Amino acid sequence: MNKHTTTLPNGWIAEFENKGEFRMSAEGWDLVLRGPGQKSIEYFKDKIIVVNDDDGAQSQSCIRLSSDGVYGYLTTGTGNGWVLDFARAMIAPHRVDIYHSHDRYDESISIYEQPAFKRARQYISVTGKYIYLTFPFTKDEDFPKVWDEYLLIRRRQLDELYFRN
Repeated sequence: MNKHTTTLPNGWIAEFENKGEFRMSAEGWDLVLRGPGQKSIEYFKDKIIVVNDDDGAQSQSCIRLSSDGVYGYLTTGTGNGWVLDFARAMIAPHRVDIYHSHDRYDESISIYEQPAFKRARQYISVTGKYIYLTFPFTKDEDFPKVWDEYLLIRRRQLDELYFRN
């Protein structure tokens, strides 16, 4: 099966599509969220969200909702966590892997962190989780630009911390 479709209790539809093998014996599935009123969240369209999900079990359980259905928490098969604002079709990273390599030293570093950006602070509650969010919610179409800005600053910081003489 190449697609899984899940209808969330808040009326949004989660569409997972198999993107093929990205690592030996590991097939990745991406995600597009479609909501009422032509709303959508498409940032995850080319990202690996669930891994080896032939039976659809992961796609059924990777999104937790708040009691009112406004917020969601997306846990990916690669260990990252994202907060979704369904009411405004916005996203924010909560826990992510950041990989940075320094060509001059031929070294690299990978860190797992909670991104903090633009003094954003907000508490979100979803089923089974209480989240302290330190990254601003951003519209789906604007998120790649904001995320690239954050990564540029963070990689510069990592250069200073790990790669300076």
